[in-house]
Amino acid sequence: MKGTISPRGLVAMLFAVVLLAGCAGSSVSDGPGDIVAMPLTNTYWQLVSVAGEEVPETESEQKANILFLDDGRVTGYSGCNQYMGKYQVEGENLLFDSMSSAESTCEDNLIEQLLFAAFAKTVGVNLEGIELRLLGEAGEELAVFEATRMK
Repeated sequence: MKGTISPRGLVAMLFAVVLLAGCAGSSVSDGPGDIVAMPLTNTYWQLVSVAGEEVPETESEQKANILFLDDGRVTGYSGCNQYMGKYQVEGENLLFDSMSSAESTCEDNLIEQLLFAAFAKTVGVNLEGIELRLLGEAGEELAVFEATRMK
C-alpha cells in the first residue's frame, strides 16, 4: 500500500531523528576555533596555577577561586581566606582595586601570597574556552583559573 510506513521503517526513522537531534545540540568542538569562551562575570573560576606553580590538591571542599560580579565587584577564596575587591575591564585590560581579605592564620598560605601578588601585577586578561588567564605587563601569565561548577 502506498503512503504507509512499516513499523520497522518507523522505528528506523525515529532513531535517525533522535540521533540527528542529539548531534545538533552537542557542544563538542572539532577544533580550537569552535570553542566558545565562558563569560568573565558570574562564572565560578577555580585557581589552577599561580606564578607558574600548580595549585596542590587539598582535602578541603572549597578550592581557591574567584568570582567576578556584574557590578564591578570581585570575591573569592584564596585557599586560606575569603577576599573581595573591585575590578575594571576595558577590552583585554583588567585591573584589580581595593583587594582585601580576612586575616585568618593558615599553616601554608603560600598560594594566597602568590595570588595577591598576581592581582597586584595584573594588567590583562585572556579568556579561552574554560580558561581564564591573568596577565602581567609584558604579557606573562600570572595565574590560570578554570571554569568549574560550584559545589
